[in-house]
Amino acid sequence: MKLNKINRTPRAWDVGAGAGVSTETLWRMGYRSIEAVDWSTSAWENNVDEGKVPKGVVFTPLDDERFVDERLRPEKMEKFDAIVFNFGINESKAIKYAKEFLNPDVGRLLAPVNVKPDYWMKQSFKVYDAEGNVLWTADDVGAWSVQFQPDVTQDTCQGIWCAQFNGFQKKRKY
Repeated sequence: MKLNKINRTPRAWDVGAGAGVSTETLWRMGYRSIEAVDWSTSAWENNVDEGKVPKGVVFTPLDDERFVDERLRPEKMEKFDAIVFNFGINESKAIKYAKEFLNPDVGRLLAPVNVKPDYWMKQSFKVYDAEGNVLWTADDVGAWSVQFQPDVTQDTCQGIWCAQFNGFQKKRKY
């Protein structure tokens, strides 16, 4: 933003914020307006001292899809300069969110993206711009393969992180 002489408060969406580690990292990087979202409140409540949370950080106990439907769109929130996913997602969701919710000038979305649609056992890290273009990707980091917990909002979710094991309730469409 500085290089492009953009004068606004850097804004980020931390999806799957959990215990707030990624939220703190975003704050240290200079983002001063952060929407931290996680459907489970226990990690945040057990690890974050609310009295020390900076004024620009807001935690919302919702999954990303409910956050979009119940807060982001209805409240006509400003777009983000960064969106960070802390769980594996399908590429279609990454591209959709990048196009809809990133600032077009410098916005970036970082996510562990499934190497095949609905294949929750292997992801690649990818960075997208606001047009949904992949700017960077990493399949493996050194000897480590990229594997993240799956997106619990997806019906195809596999593994111990998924709804049948963790109590997640998918939003019903009436």
